[in-house]
Amino acid sequence: MQRVRVALIQKQLGIRITHKDADEIRSFRPHFVCFPEYFFVNKKIGTNLQTIHNFKKQRNRIKTLSKCLNTVVIGGTTPEISGGEIYNTSFVFDNGRLLGYYRKRNLYFTEHEAITPGDSYNVFSSYGIKFGILICADVFKDDGFLAMRGLGARIVFIPTYSPKRIETPEEKFKRDVDIFVHGASISDAVIVKVCGVKSEFRDFLQARSLIADKNEVLYRVNPDEEEKEMIIKKEIVI
Repeated sequence: MQRVRVALIQKQLGIRITHKDADEIRSFRPHFVCFPEYFFVNKKIGTNLQTIHNFKKQRNRIKTLSKCLNTVVIGGTTPEISGGEIYNTSFVFDNGRLLGYYRKRNLYFTEHEAITPGDSYNVFSSYGIKFGILICADVFKDDGFLAMRGLGARIVFIPTYSPKRIETPEEKFKRDVDIFVHGASISDAVIVKVCGVKSEFRDFLQARSLIADKNEVLYRVNPDEEEKEMIIKKEIVI
């Protein structure tokens, strides 16, 4: 058994992390910090477009944050330009060192015309822990969870962009079990899901960040916190 500290940055998309936020995160001494899907974007450009200049700027923001926080940062996602294509990519930096990246494989319907799907699943290693990344709609297929199990991931981080749905708390909680406890069971890993909150930039989002293992949801944001910016600090056992 190993105790691992994770910080989930449930914030509006495209904003800066303040010095106050950074101090709060550092004081927790997290092993991993995870941001939401499409957190590292230029709001003037949007989520499905990109320029070379802005891409380099956003990737450098993730690198700089990992050095500032002295830890592993799972950089939510940013649109990545590569070979004339745009991917929805999560970059992983460990104290300024690039560990690698994962390109979202299963696209949301609004991404299909602009974003190219990735073609492989990856795992990374830090603190002696293997961890993987799935992004948002990846969770609707078992393939990603099966790949995480095969690759030996002990934690699976899931940056998410979650449009609001009208449903009861009971329906929300059942869906959490059906998707994320199910995914934890398939992958044999702890699931850490991080969502962005609504803002003028994207006013239809709901933040339903959670942590689950193969037995239960260990932590979830309460329904009345789904529009609240939070730095969620939790210790998990893997």
